[in-house]
Amino acid sequence: MIPMSLHRLNGRRVVAFVAALAVALLGFISLANADEDIASAPKSYRFEIEPHLVLGTSPPGFGQGSGIGAGIRGSVVALPNGLLPKVNDSLAIGFGLDYGHYYGKWALNGYRDRCLHYQAGPDGTQVCTDITLNGGDYTYLYVPIVVQWNFWFTRRFSGFVEPGVDLYHLADHGFGAVPAFYLGGRLRLSEHTALTIRLGYPTTAIGVSFLL
Repeated sequence: MIPMSLHRLNGRRVVAFVAALAVALLGFISLANADEDIASAPKSYRFEIEPHLVLGTSPPGFGQGSGIGAGIRGSVVALPNGLLPKVNDSLAIGFGLDYGHYYGKWALNGYRDRCLHYQAGPDGTQVCTDITLNGGDYTYLYVPIVVQWNFWFTRRFSGFVEPGVDLYHLADHGFGAVPAFYLGGRLRLSEHTALTIRLGYPTTAIGVSFLL
């Protein structure tokens, strides 16, 4: 049995990582303020592909805990000139595939072991024959489908919001769907690459975008 103090430490590391991502996103904005040419912020790409690292906590469905993984996101620009005539925005349709492996012992608010399998007992009762250990571990595959609304603040920095839905598969427990919402930003490294951070639920990600 792993001590609860270690469980709390793992949870604190997850919180610290999310906080660091949020601080980095604010840093993006600070860097962008030094950039003067807002009106000509480039939006010439038609497709964005973004491999990234994934962090998640409190997953949907039967799973619990926090986890890490990797994934990829693609976004097709549908409205290059956006929705607002006096705002430098654009609209894209995003989709992707994310893998995450979660550990119950990394839960931010503690965990409970759960019965995984029951067998019929005497007098119509149910007897648990298999139980999780240290909260169990859970493997998720997510398929996010979102509308990505981009706002180009400067030539180097853009932000976006992504409402949508995440379809998911949890190993041994089947399929499900959960509403999703993300808030993120890009710091342009070159004409066709950017460092991208995405905060939200059910996952948070940091990766590199290739603007094609």
